[in-house]
Amino acid sequence: MTIEEIIDIQMHAFNNRSIEEMMPLYTDDVKIYNFSDHQLTVDGKENCEEMFSKLFEQSPNLYAEIIKTIFFDTKAIVHEYVSGRNGDDIKKEQVVIFEIQNQKISRMDIMRS
Repeated sequence: MTIEEIIDIQMHAFNNRSIEEMMPLYTDDVKIYNFSDHQLTVDGKENCEEMFSKLFEQSPNLYAEIIKTIFFDTKAIVHEYVSGRNGDDIKKEQVVIFEIQNQKISRMDIMRS
């Protein structure tokens, strides 16, 4: 699977709030960081699944709209609008840097405006 295919599947699963489609895309030791302060917010696949499950439960109208994606080496830099997070329908801009290892997402760094 190419990095482009991994990101396409991840975005489709996110917009459909599908844990079943999303979690096979992540490594067991996936890490998610807040870019602004480098704080580790998710450590491991189990923690990742809990975080996304809770987000999907609380966000029935969750939707990400990609503005632009840059693929560079083992990274995908996705500039997007996200709406519906935790019931907030306002579009919020963010950038997510996905790092791919062995055809799975091993790290995400998230920048929110």
